[in-house]
Amino acid sequence: MPNGTEDSKTNLIVNYLPQNMTQEELKSLFGSIGEIESCKLVRDKITGQSLGYGFVNYVEPKDAEKAINTLNGLRLQTKTIKVSFARPSSASIRDANLYVSGLPKTMTQKELEQLFSQYGRIITSRILVDQVTGEILPQEGASSKILLMHIYSKQ
Repeated sequence: MPNGTEDSKTNLIVNYLPQNMTQEELKSLFGSIGEIESCKLVRDKITGQSLGYGFVNYVEPKDAEKAINTLNGLRLQTKTIKVSFARPSSASIRDANLYVSGLPKTMTQKELEQLFSQYGRIITSRILVDQVTGEILPQEGASSKILLMHIYSKQ
């Protein structure tokens, strides 16, 4: 994955891709916007099954911006894709995932994001298979301890 300020303006993460989408289809879709330097559909290392997300790195920052404006929210089959700038790799956020347990079984991923977004930008979230644990990755600089103390004081 690219690092550095300039690369962070060209490197995108694409979430909520259909399971059966191929890397070639991903490259073709995003290639319609501009010249792509690299494209990777992330797959399970054992099964080879798509994990539903990938990375697209454009040559030009303007094309990355255009891809976000054009393709974010696009409906593909039963999924609505989310296109945003990928975070540069950083030691300061390596252990930043926040796990929250005891979630209502009916809570959706969107509700989880809405609950935590009032404390800062959420990079990514998911509800784990047990359906009562959620994972949050707040934007760099967000104080997880304060966030959790506030959430638990509301319960």
